[in-house]
Amino acid sequence: MNSRFAIWIFLLLLQSATVMAQRADYDGANFTSHTVRIQAKAESLYLEGHWQRARFIFEHELAPIGDKYAQYMVGYMYLNGQSVPRNPVMASAWYRVAAERGIPEFAAVRDQLLDSLSPDELAQSDARYVELRKEYSDLVVTLNLVSKERRLRRAETTGSRLGGGASPVTVIMPRNGMAMTREEFLSRGDEKIEVWLNYITRELGIDSVRANLTDKEFDDLAAKIDEYLEIIDDR
Repeated sequence: MNSRFAIWIFLLLLQSATVMAQRADYDGANFTSHTVRIQAKAESLYLEGHWQRARFIFEHELAPIGDKYAQYMVGYMYLNGQSVPRNPVMASAWYRVAAERGIPEFAAVRDQLLDSLSPDELAQSDARYVELRKEYSDLVVTLNLVSKERRLRRAETTGSRLGGGASPVTVIMPRNGMAMTREEFLSRGDEKIEVWLNYITRELGIDSVRANLTDKEFDDLAAKIDEYLEIIDDR
């Protein structure tokens, strides 16, 4: 069996894990049809042997939005020295981030690799894992979604499109052309923020936070996430 065919078989076996990873008990997923096209492009580039271009997409376009398969693939490429020097420690750190939702397939490869590391390598993996968690973990990805939605609300509500007073105002969303009233716009944003905040507070084990949280409350929540991510909890 040639190496390219073996890789193809390997990726096929992981397709079920890919689907599960994106549909797991996680409320921060914000994937669109555009995301799906990027995922397909990255996988096609990888299978064609364009590893550097594939890794760039996996690491810089998909991993930051919580794509667990992309995070896994970055680790896999570090483990096999594809477009980067072989680095099992770095691979293990990426595997640990990819496995944070408890997806069995990802957890299995994470545990297998961690078991092969020396004590010194394991300590290095812990340090790299914490660094990656603070950039790519579901908690950080979800908090970034909250921050983005809050900025959007401020931009829309302080501009002329929403205005003020009691008269109805129609808002035209620039991304999709959808028309809605001011009240509908604010309510829709609140619903999304509430879902994301519920996920965050559930994971942290803290009291719920209102959707229209203040800047101080947001900063306090970010600090709690940062503190939580310092804890090594996957082994």
